[in-house]
Amino acid sequence: MNVLVATDFSDESKAALRWGAFLADQLGSKLIVVHVVDLAAGDNAWRVLVETPEEIEQSALVSARERLEEFVDETVKKHPSQVELRTVLGAPVDEILAEAKHTDNVLIVAGTRGASRMKEIFLGNTARRLVRRSGVPVVLVPPEADVQTPQRMVVGVDFSGPSREAIRRAAMAARTYGATVHAVYGYVLPEVSTVEGTMLTNVERYDELVEEKRRKLEEIVAELDADDVIVEVSAVQQSPERALIHTAEDDGAQMIFVGTHGREGFKRFFLGNTAERVMRKSPVPVFVAPPVAEDSGS
Repeated sequence: MNVLVATDFSDESKAALRWGAFLADQLGSKLIVVHVVDLAAGDNAWRVLVETPEEIEQSALVSARERLEEFVDETVKKHPSQVELRTVLGAPVDEILAEAKHTDNVLIVAGTRGASRMKEIFLGNTARRLVRRSGVPVVLVPPEADVQTPQRMVVGVDFSGPSREAIRRAAMAARTYGATVHAVYGYVLPEVSTVEGTMLTNVERYDELVEEKRRKLEEIVAELDADDVIVEVSAVQQSPERALIHTAEDDGAQMIFVGTHGREGFKRFFLGNTAERVMRKSPVPVFVAPPVAEDSGS
């Protein structure tokens, strides 16, 4: 699997580049580093005073290429055997996805925050749109994430087709790294209002339902032949994103896996809003598995 890293030269994006280089090295695959040139950015705007439009594009690409080479050399201590640098003009999300589309068997790696006009990059608008539109896996890396070989992973499950794909991907990664996986289903008990406050309804029945969910989770893991690496399954009484993040913290996990629904526009969310909240709050990289056409859920 080729690893494509998107970078904007910010300090916040360095962790993503280091993780991308690590993954490419571990997988024995090519590392492709992409920088999308923003001609409207402050360091390019002055060119309109002295250069033609064609010269502006060419000189901006040349400058970006030189800067990209320096950035990669400064950031990555151990280069994979195959490294390719790409600088392109255009809108960040469009160009990143276009580069991924023209690359066989690719994994996109990006940071959760960036700089300049893309200061929201990667969990401002760019990361959200990148994950929502991508048909290939995306790993979002927070700036504070240290590079280390995964030994423990957590995968979120809601019994849908997308979460089954997340289980498959987590199992594949675990086998690659010799890691183990903890599958987690997060739930919140409903409440009913009373004059004096609120109280949980049918607690005993909910305990039964939760146990049913836990057993169903075990069945899905076995059905997907993932029980060799998924060594623990839990139904946790917390919101799904809290359950995932807290479990990852308690386990000392190095990566979280979630699935994303294959929808467009307003209706496209991740396990509800779970994946987006996880991406925003997680201190470790989040692997977002893309939807698979034949998965219809359960």
